[in-house]
Amino acid sequence: MKGKDLTSREEQLQQEQFTAYFRLYEYPLYCFALKTIQSELLARDIIQEVFIKLWSVRDQFSDIRNIEDYLYKMVRNKVLDVLRQLANDRRLRAAYFNDHQWEESRTYENIVAKEYEFALAEAINQLPPQRRIIYQLSQVEGRTRNEIAAELRISPSTVKNQLTAALSYLRKIVAGQIKLF
Repeated sequence: MKGKDLTSREEQLQQEQFTAYFRLYEYPLYCFALKTIQSELLARDIIQEVFIKLWSVRDQFSDIRNIEDYLYKMVRNKVLDVLRQLANDRRLRAAYFNDHQWEESRTYENIVAKEYEFALAEAINQLPPQRRIIYQLSQVEGRTRNEIAAELRISPSTVKNQLTAALSYLRKIVAGQIKLF
């Protein structure tokens, strides 16, 4: 009887944990998918599939170190799958573009742009903290080397070296991650 009670309790804990994950991440993941795919129906389908997949691995929750990263990667991968399907399936693409009144010829360019954005964001997150800060101050905020050096209290040559290393790393990583069709 104890074994059955333990299994029942484990299942209940898994269900409670899954429910907590769903409540916490469902809307932010939906917004992330919607921003990328720009279709409410497709975004809802993607989120539903991601949580179905999460439920199927519920016994491995303790092995997942960062559930938020895990879920965002699942959504990103599912979005890319959907975009690839749209690019390859004429009927799906026609229905999607009729809903959005976009140019069908831009499908490939949109997919490449989305994959590039995902790969770049992941690569930026992998940079060491100081290098990431320098990259963001320079490339996102448009600050000069001298401004960055003054703010971070480091030399302009250190800013230059760190920025050069960051850009080199990002080019290498992004180029290696974008593999279409």
